[in-house]
Order: sequence, then structure tokens, then C-alpha cells
Amino acid sequence: MKRWLGLVLLLVALLLAVWAGYQGYARLRALEGRVVALETRVQAQEEALKAVAERVGRLEGEVFKAPAPPLSLPEVPEAPGAPAWPYAVGVVVAAVLLFFLLQLLRGNRGKKEGEAQETPPQENLEASRMEEEGAPPRGDQGEGSR
Repeated sequence: MKRWLGLVLLLVALLLAVWAGYQGYARLRALEGRVVALETRVQAQEEALKAVAERVGRLEGEVFKAPAPPLSLPEVPEAPGAPAWPYAVGVVVAAVLLFFLLQLLRGNRGKKEGEAQETPPQENLEASRMEEEGAPPRGDQGEGSR
């Protein structure tokens, strides 16, 4: 029985090998069919490209034969100028602000000078009183003491 069992196993292994070989052969035939189909598509595309290249060549010949003006840059359309009124308004506003700033500074300086004249130091009051009474104007005291 061992002998028959070995032969049966060998027969099964042989059948599996034959079946696997047949499957491989069938797949190979299918792949060959696909390759043939792809080759025919590539040849058709090559023929189409050749036809297109021929047509393009004829068109180029016609274009180069036709008279054409010399190549030049296209004319640039004129851009409208920027409006001037915003600049004029800005200059007027800046001038008015500068005027008010100067008036403010003059007003502060005039107030300071007015306050300085209203409240002179004690020596100036005494000197002016003495001059009003008839005393000669006061000179520099540093020179008289020498």
C-alpha cells in the first residue's frame, strides 16, 4: 500500500504540475495577445503622428511663403494718467495744518513774552522806578566796581 500511495502522490503532483503549466501557458497566450494589441495601437498612433507632422510641415511652408510685416513688439496701450486732485487736496491740507501749527506756536510764544513783561523781576522794577524819578540809566555794574 505504501507503494500505491507513493504512486498516487506522484500522480497528483504530476497533475498539479501539468495544471500549473497549462495555467502559465494560458496566461502567456493572453499576455501575447495584449502585446499584439498594444503594438497595433502604437503603429496606428505612429501613422497618425506622421500624418500630422506632414500637415504641419505643409502649413509651415505656406506660412513662411506668405508675406508678413516685420516682427516688432506690440504697441503698449497708453495708461490713463493718475488724477491730480488728490495731490492738490493733500498739499492744501498740509499747508492749512502748517499754518495752524505756526499760529499755535506764535500764540504760545506771545503769551510767554506777555507773561514775562507783565511780571518782570524785582531788579527791573526798581531800576525802572529810579529812572522815572530822574536817575541816569543804569549801566553795567561790573564796570563801575572796577
